[in-house]
Amino acid sequence: MRLEIKAHGHYKIIRIEDELEIITDLSELKFLIEGYISHGIRKIAVSFKGTSYIYSGAIAVLMECFKKLSDFPDGRLCIIEPNNELKGVFSALNIDKILKIYNSEDNLPLID
Repeated sequence: MRLEIKAHGHYKIIRIEDELEIITDLSELKFLIEGYISHGIRKIAVSFKGTSYIYSGAIAVLMECFKKLSDFPDGRLCIIEPNNELKGVFSALNIDKILKIYNSEDNLPLID
């Protein structure tokens, strides 16, 4: 899995760049987010553009990262650019009730 990193306002955006449409393992993402947390970066958006399905293990990693960031008053983890199939998965699992989901990086809040 390739990860593209960029900044947008107060957020670090991690875009998963992979030829696969199905995400099975997010251990690299977990390692990266833990590194950001240790360096004081608390607002992270994960882009799933081009991904149509995510396995339960990858969802568990997302939720673990969400919990770690939630331990900080200014900690935020959100999802951006999911397609309709992935939105359906997040909705069915009620993840959209826990994590904020935005259609694009331009929709990220400027101030939290």
